[in-house]
Amino acid sequence: MPLPHAISALPADVVAQLQAAGLRATRPRLLVLRAFQERAAQHLSAEAIVLALRAQATPLPRASVYNSISALVAHGLLMVTDVGPGRTLYEYMAHWHHHFICQQCGVILDVPCVVGASPCLLPDQIDAEVSSAQVIFRGLCRACVLANTSAAPLSQP
Repeated sequence: MPLPHAISALPADVVAQLQAAGLRATRPRLLVLRAFQERAAQHLSAEAIVLALRAQATPLPRASVYNSISALVAHGLLMVTDVGPGRTLYEYMAHWHHHFICQQCGVILDVPCVVGASPCLLPDQIDAEVSSAQVIFRGLCRACVLANTSAAPLSQP
């Protein structure tokens, strides 16, 4: 069955990715996945995607965006970053990695995973089946460390 015109205008790779992940290529999923792909280096809230879709004249109901994000996460196309109470961000899953969050300025940096895949441990290390994993490092980014160092008063002899 041919796709509706608005959907067929999207790159075929988006449709193929959804289908390869076992998902139907619905309009909301296509638009949400494409929005994340276009912002692949960013960590975004669901609300940011709602606003981005509205700004590009392809608005979706908020519930459709949240439902699409949930399906895309469950099928490994998006990654979740829990950055603190009530603040969850998402990003396009180009590769598995961890995150560093600066406790001063809030910048989020991607940290390479030494294992290269989730759940970052060997199956024989624990007697359980891991369904998801997340490692978040917290501290001060280089810019904040330098700013704090240059702002520190000089000690007097």
